[in-house]
Amino acid sequence: MPYIGCANREGPARKYKKQNITAELSMTIRLNQGHIAALLLACALIVWMVAGSLTSDPEISNSRPLVMDTGLQRVQVERMQGEAVSRDIVVSAHTAPNRRVEVKAEIRAKVTAIHKQKGEAVQRGELILELDARDWPARVKQAQAALRQRRIEADSARRLADKGLANQAQVAQADTALANAEAELTNARIQLAATRIKAPFDGIIDQRFVEIGDFVKDSTPLLTVLDFSPYLIRGEAAEDEAGDIHIGDDAWASLVNGERVEGKVRYIAAEANASTRTFPIEVEIANPSGKMTSGLTADIHVPQPDTYAYFVSPALLILNDQGDLGLKGINDKNQVVFLPAKLLKADNTGIWLYGLGEEADVITVGGGFVKYGQTVEPVYTQAKNRDTATTPPADNSTAMTAE
Repeated sequence: MPYIGCANREGPARKYKKQNITAELSMTIRLNQGHIAALLLACALIVWMVAGSLTSDPEISNSRPLVMDTGLQRVQVERMQGEAVSRDIVVSAHTAPNRRVEVKAEIRAKVTAIHKQKGEAVQRGELILELDARDWPARVKQAQAALRQRRIEADSARRLADKGLANQAQVAQADTALANAEAELTNARIQLAATRIKAPFDGIIDQRFVEIGDFVKDSTPLLTVLDFSPYLIRGEAAEDEAGDIHIGDDAWASLVNGERVEGKVRYIAAEANASTRTFPIEVEIANPSGKMTSGLTADIHVPQPDTYAYFVSPALLILNDQGDLGLKGINDKNQVVFLPAKLLKADNTGIWLYGLGEEADVITVGGGFVKYGQTVEPVYTQAKNRDTATTPPADNSTAMTAE
């Protein structure tokens, strides 16, 4: 029965193969069991999380409604409310005299006397210095005598003409001679008066350029006289603020010595300085005593109507393509827009801006990732409470005070 014996007997190779298959099957079953266990654990976690979210506090659930994904860029927006404040236009300036005159010589002569020194006050018409009169007093007397003679001749010519003894040509000739004599006397008197240099108005002698013995000629500067009653405070207003300043507006100024003075705007230029693009401004300050120093540093303050101001972080400030200062915000269509603003005041806690109206929707997070005109999905945040220390102080050192 050799066939049967062969069928019941397994060779060594076949037996080894069978053992390997059995081992692999056992391992596969164990791996599948591990995967199944992990899958079951993941499902359990998902069920637990969903159940927890569904059974959470109703108040919390209602305060955070589900928002559908719109596919728009999200930005954090704060609806800021402006604070009503009063503000001043502040212009860096300096004191200046109301009038400044450089007195010059009108004749060629030598300085013979000086009656007033630099820094002294003078009254209008007061003698300051004298020049050599030379022969001008004698010329005046000569012109006076010649004038008397010409008057007599003119009167005689008219009487003779009335009697028919002289013609009209002779009368006209006599009148011409009389007029020439009057002109000669006037010129002689002017030349003589030019030797006595007098103050053109009440003021202070600021500079004197000559000494006794100096020879001067026509247009040689002799001295300068300043008028400080009233005096002026002059500055240059920025072009975006000049339109809010008008002649006659009330104004005040803080001087470098701590003094505060009040006055009115006397002048605001109609044309900007070509090099600086600023507008010269003058404020007139009453000064009955006439005592003041020209060139003192000062700040002009021109009060303006109340406006709305915003306290923001300097990090939110941006410049548009034209170089204008402002903030990035959104409009009522959730489109990104540029909100132009003006700087009111800055300190170590932040800055104050105005020009935004009563309220503004300002992008506080994500503004760097969106462009103007882009529609976004705003996520509004509640405005943060500011410490009262950041409220604009009501003192003379700032350009605005909280209402």
